[in-house]
Amino acid sequence: MIEFLVVGLLALSVLCLWLLIEGRKNPKFLAWFIPLLLVLITSTYVTYTSILGYPKVARPEKGVYLKHYVDEPNWIYLWIVNKDNVPMSFQIPYSRGSHQSLEKVEGKTEEGKYMILSKPTASAGALGEETNEDSADGYTIGGDMNFYEWDHESSMQPKE
Repeated sequence: MIEFLVVGLLALSVLCLWLLIEGRKNPKFLAWFIPLLLVLITSTYVTYTSILGYPKVARPEKGVYLKHYVDEPNWIYLWIVNKDNVPMSFQIPYSRGSHQSLEKVEGKTEEGKYMILSKPTASAGALGEETNEDSADGYTIGGDMNFYEWDHESSMQPKE
């Protein structure tokens, strides 16, 4: 598969260079061809990295914590299940506080508790600080991610 991609990109490069050489005297052609080519290359890169399964370099918004992996000086890889029950992989920059907070979150998960990721509230604590809101333990990571313990027994309706 990778050979097909390399040959295809090589053929596309040769075709684009040939078109640029032939159309160099037509400014209208260059005005639309060059931006279109840049958009095509960017979208190909984004699509290819998502097909390979590389993590998104972004902060997750909401979901249930599954696991994390720490590449200590560089990145933290985080797996979250979103509302569609689809696990997503995220890559966030490493910091000591985020590492310690995620270790606490992992400890709660190993105890059998569900840790939910949500947007931080105004009363959320500082980096890695524990917060107690509505009798639920929470951990903030970098001030823009907030994990809290979901007590499913009290928030779901009882069976009748």
